Amino acid sequence: MFEAIIRDTVKNSTPIILAATGGLLTEVSGWLNIGLEGSILSGAFFAVVVSSATRSILLGTLASVLVSVILSTIVFLTVKFLKANLYVVGIAVNLLSMGLTVALTDLWFKSKGTVVFSNSPRPGVISIDSLNNTSLGWLNGLGLFDLVAIVTPFLFAYIFKKTVFGVKLRACGYDDESAFYSGVKVNQIRFVAYIGSGVFAGLAGSALSLPLGAFVSNMSGGRGWLALVAVIMGRKKPTLVFLSAIMLGFVTELSIFLQVATEVSPKLLLSLPYFVSFAILALSHSGNSKKRLLD
Repeated sequence: MFEAIIRDTVKNSTPIILAATGGLLTEVSGWLNIGLEGSILSGAFFAVVVSSATRSILLGTLASVLVSVILSTIVFLTVKFLKANLYVVGIAVNLLSMGLTVALTDLWFKSKGTVVFSNSPRPGVISIDSLNNTSLGWLNGLGLFDLVAIVTPFLFAYIFKKTVFGVKLRACGYDDESAFYSGVKVNQIRFVAYIGSGVFAGLAGSALSLPLGAFVSNMSGGRGWLALVAVIMGRKKPTLVFLSAIMLGFVTELSIFLQVATEVSPKLLLSLPYFVSFAILALSHSGNSKKRLLD
């Protein structure tokens, strides 16, 4: 049972971790991408549509990544060249994705709810008999997206501290004007961060729809917003972002379990992850305020 709890928590956390990792890139660059929710949703739609049409998980994933990168690029270019507000554009992308996926689902599949792609291939999962009854038994049942989600934050921790790109990225976030006069190409660095954000949001969308072989209206279910919470809680530290995303994934799994095991209203339990996020952010902000006062 303990293995199942860890495995389900990781699987629930995977889209949040992936999206939060992409969001972290933009946060460290100084321009946090608010459009993660929309990028995940659009990515999830095109991942399962393309994988079903081509019978290829790889092509479905690439389509998801491409769509999410396009959305992230739109946000960056709109803010950079049209001087639009970063947060307003991000929210607009989220709304655009909601409307676009509903419209395309209705137009292509004559449905406004769930579309099942019975011929869509499913990603494989780990199944190693020697892991059973060991401390690593929870790895059985995880897929490639889950493993990428586990490894990537630690890889980013290395990149941020040990590579030239990581130093330049952090310089842009701390003081972009000083970074510019030090020779850092701020716009290029931020554009790369937004491309990376799109890539990971696309992987998050693929991780949602491909294992199900189906698309459900608004199936991102607020995971992009939870990813933003994880980014804020992580305070630009990849390992803290990872742990925050795991915690939010656990709360999401807990809310699902309580819907089955109790008679509490399912709609109320669905709000549990967001209530916890609100409480943590409020406490975190309160702690920061006290610290600034003491300083």
